[in-house]
Amino acid sequence: MLRSAILRIKPTINLMPNRYDARSHIDLLDQLTFYGAFRKFSLDFYCRSFGLKNTKTEGMSGEKVEEFFKQKKFMEIARYCADDVKATAELFLLWEKYQICQLLQ
Repeated sequence: MLRSAILRIKPTINLMPNRYDARSHIDLLDQLTFYGAFRKFSLDFYCRSFGLKNTKTEGMSGEKVEEFFKQKKFMEIARYCADDVKATAELFLLWEKYQICQLLQ
């Protein structure tokens, strides 16, 4: 919204939908913590809690990305990121299927 205003461009879509309306946009971590009512955990924790496979690259974690980048281990970083995307998608699909918020819409 700020960038649009700076560039004097009127958005053609609502760039700021209601944060709590999951019909147009969802922040999965917001959903899983009930908008901050519960503690935040890692993607790995949520996947394990919901019984989902989270195939992290052996020896890789988010904390190691900088180290791997400096060592030019770009494929390891890419595999790690791809695994996170897959895990997030699976977690989202499970959450979308069983969340109580759908009953309220």
